Amino acid sequence: MIAALAAVVLMLQGQPAMDIEPQTGPRIVAALSQEVVEIRSDFAGAEIILFGAVTGFSDEDDIVIVVRGPHTDLRVMRKERTFGIWINRAPVRFEDVPSYYSVASTRPLQDVGGFSALRREGIGLQHLRLSAPDSERTEVRLGVEVTVSEIAEDIIEYREAISRNRRRDALFAETATGLEILEGGLFRATVALPPATPVGDYTADVYLFRDGRAVASGTVALEVRKAGIERIIYNFAHEHGWLYGLVSIALALLFGWGAAAIFNRR
Repeated sequence: MIAALAAVVLMLQGQPAMDIEPQTGPRIVAALSQEVVEIRSDFAGAEIILFGAVTGFSDEDDIVIVVRGPHTDLRVMRKERTFGIWINRAPVRFEDVPSYYSVASTRPLQDVGGFSALRREGIGLQHLRLSAPDSERTEVRLGVEVTVSEIAEDIIEYREAISRNRRRDALFAETATGLEILEGGLFRATVALPPATPVGDYTADVYLFRDGRAVASGTVALEVRKAGIERIIYNFAHEHGWLYGLVSIALALLFGWGAAAIFNRR
């Protein structure tokens, strides 16, 4: 780990990184202890170290790391009591919800940046971007087209429901103690991936906050993929969905017939 951090420092002293913004002022270089995580049948979760360095870092600055998993559509329903029975109603479809979302910071987010700065970058569970296009409509007000959401008053409730369910599976996390600042602007944090980690492409965004706003950022990529026989089955199911369905039905019928034959003999 020390050798890796030293390499990061040398990168900062050498040629500029292409994926770091801005090009002048503070700069961030970051890396992962491993860039590919393979999921097999015995996968019980994994821990990855994200480390890096910041030029011009001062004691008043803060660092925030946000890890986002592949985006997916999510259907959320509200439980309502009707005639004494709890039923699911008012379904809302949200687009591009991260399947994994983890935030680590040097201090609580409310002490790191202002509301608008955090909302602009989508940092923090309460600032998670949620889009429900099926519940939106366009109106003309004072000659200007505006987008009106039918769930605007309930968006906080839906956001909390999504966060609560994902937290239960350890897919959403937010901590103000998971990022360690070392000497010379070096930093490190542990990214915990639970057993239910979805496969796909992940991004880890590192932000440098100064005076309540983000002044620099950098991004590193992480891939989570199936391995072994699980990878073969996963790729087959996604590339040949209809054939995978037929094979699944055929196997189910075969096993059902075999079980029935065994019990009939007894």
